[in-house]
Amino acid sequence: MRLENKVALITGGGSGIGAACARLFTAEGARVAVADLSRQGADLVARQIEDAGGRATTLSGDVSRRADAERLVSETVKSLGGLDILVNSAGITARNVRQGADFEEIWDTVINVNLKGTFLMCWYAVPEMKKRGGGSIVNLSSIIGLVGHPLSDGFNPYPASKGGVLQLTRDLGINQAKFGIRTNCLCPGFTRTALTQALTENPEMLARLESLHPIGRLGEPEEIARAALFLASDEASYVTGAFLAVDGGYTAR
Repeated sequence: MRLENKVALITGGGSGIGAACARLFTAEGARVAVADLSRQGADLVARQIEDAGGRATTLSGDVSRRADAERLVSETVKSLGGLDILVNSAGITARNVRQGADFEEIWDTVINVNLKGTFLMCWYAVPEMKKRGGGSIVNLSSIIGLVGHPLSDGFNPYPASKGGVLQLTRDLGINQAKFGIRTNCLCPGFTRTALTQALTENPEMLARLESLHPIGRLGEPEEIARAALFLASDEASYVTGAFLAVDGGYTAR
């Protein structure tokens, strides 16, 4: 097993890519803390893991809040005995901000969850990883952190938030390497999750998005999780400060 005796904390673990990572990591031997804003979603994923013979605990919190981020890390350590792997999968798009929000609130909300939330989780995870002699952080950026957004008017906060995650990853990757902590990020293409559901339910929009990916379809959460597993595992022992595009060829065009 590739993650045997490892402890992983996965934010956004109640659905989509985070849930797929939680299920896969436990199948590979990790003990996993499934953290999500929705306790109901986290509990469901934990039950799926336990039914399959794995070990998981559930946590609920808002990664954009300092106290919550600190608690998610401390409760993982208390419940599972330490922290070796952090997957920052919690995220939001402008479409998911509350109805009626103005442009500034939309900007602040997306930046706070996607970028500040990733920062806060790393901030509290790194000291715990140092106690273990190292660890692996896998951040979720996006292809939209690498290129412009095809559905934006130029004021969409999502590209800025994901571009920030990419640069945070590079900076952490080179500066924490001396402590044995590797930090990398994934840049998924459009993937079938709750965040893209509003787009994929529209047949014309779905066809347009599929046409942007040379492979001819959108990604599945399990495909992104397999890439996260590589970066989290010792198989990626010489990889830090890097990004991996898992995008069906989107950014190669």
